[in-house]
Amino acid sequence: MFKSIADTFSNCFKIPELKSRILFTLMLLAVCRVVAWVPVPGLDGAALKEWFDHNQSAAGGVVGLYSMFTGGALKKCAVGALGIMPYITATIIIQLLTTVVGSLQKLAREEGGRAQIVKYGRYLTVLLCLGQGIFMTLGWEHPATVFPGFEQNLVMIENPWWYRIQTVIILTTGTLLLMWLGEQITERGIGNGISLVITIGIVADLPMAAQGFFEMFWPGGDVEARYNPFVLVFLVILLVIVVGGVVAVTHRNARFRFNTRSARLAARFSRGAARSCHCA
Repeated sequence: MFKSIADTFSNCFKIPELKSRILFTLMLLAVCRVVAWVPVPGLDGAALKEWFDHNQSAAGGVVGLYSMFTGGALKKCAVGALGIMPYITATIIIQLLTTVVGSLQKLAREEGGRAQIVKYGRYLTVLLCLGQGIFMTLGWEHPATVFPGFEQNLVMIENPWWYRIQTVIILTTGTLLLMWLGEQITERGIGNGISLVITIGIVADLPMAAQGFFEMFWPGGDVEARYNPFVLVFLVILLVIVVGGVVAVTHRNARFRFNTRSARLAARFSRGAARSCHCA
């Protein structure tokens, strides 16, 4: 099996167009990682990252989960700290509005209407970035309210209003850059650009997450483990059940769509044959 997978990957680089698309995608994903590493000017991202590394409870909480989806950008106070989530939220909102608002439904059916709806989603992304950027800027300004136990000062700029304005603009720009990179991967790369932007952020934090997961059961030294091995067995069983359920439901839906399409084709063929006989 592994040999066939390796042969498939090697064959991909033998096709010039596919090879260029893969290299283009890898290059843009590397830029996404740079966005998650470059800190916002005027913020002490190293101090917050060190606090996250020594505070496993925070790393496993809601803030830590959000930081994982941003590729660790939140805990580094990086330019891409908002991640790609505002764009995804805006897209979902626009899609829901399209099914409810009559004017958007009509626009979606017109020629070029989909492109206009995508443009509306981008405008909404900017608004969401500004709103979330303000909350994140204030959170970094008062870190004890967002990161309980963090007693240091993250802001190194004396003028608070200059810090707030520049940070909101930089965070909004970072998300728009990630959105543009994802769209470029979709159009000129191997596709599914937004999904790949999220995936590369999660995969980048996998080694740290694996280490934290291992230390939950075997911390080493004289430190008492937070969970016993039975919890690990339960998690493995739950993982197998969830994966098996997803695969079964997906396979069943695929068969249902195939049978529905076959029935439609058979009905169409029967109507065509009946009309031919009637004409004869």
